[in-house]
Amino acid sequence: MMSPSGGGIIPSNSGSSWTEDSFEIKVLMEPSPEPEMEGTSARSAIPRVDEAGPPPLTHNCSLESSMRNRIARLEGDGSSYLLDKEKGEYWSDIKLALGQAPSQQEYQRLLEFENRDLQIRELKHECLRLFQKVLTQNPTLAAQAPYNPQEAFNDFLGQHRDRLDRRELEVDVGERDQEEIKFLDLLRQRLKKDGPAYVTYIFK
Repeated sequence: MMSPSGGGIIPSNSGSSWTEDSFEIKVLMEPSPEPEMEGTSARSAIPRVDEAGPPPLTHNCSLESSMRNRIARLEGDGSSYLLDKEKGEYWSDIKLALGQAPSQQEYQRLLEFENRDLQIRELKHECLRLFQKVLTQNPTLAAQAPYNPQEAFNDFLGQHRDRLDRRELEVDVGERDQEEIKFLDLLRQRLKKDGPAYVTYIFK
């Protein structure tokens, strides 16, 4: 390119200017980094307090151990009041249910229910033992039974619970269980004291 004064050629810098402009355009055209989405960072993997699971259950080890031993005694006696489950199965089912309780409150409710239920089964087993003892000592009593004596005895127990459930539907099941426990305890006392007379009453 000639200078206005007709002097020497002035080197053109148009090439370098074009290169710089191209670089700037390229930078502007490059996509900007995407903002990090919520939940993809390492910090987001840490659960918030409101997302944390329920606290671990606090087990009543003393009562659980007592129940396990009481069930083992019933199994050893061949009790018919453990739902015909295999040895160890009855406690295993209870322990599994307790361990899966969704809250401490539900664990406590279930533990109390299972303990009451076990008390009822223990009392039924003891009453049946006394009932059979009376029949052994008084063989003629069995002839008064309308059908199989043990079935008649179990029906007698079942009818009492049915009456409780029908009469006290508005009452909490825990209170009905307590009423049944009182009845069975009284039955045990009467079988001890007035065995033959009370067996005759059962068969009526």
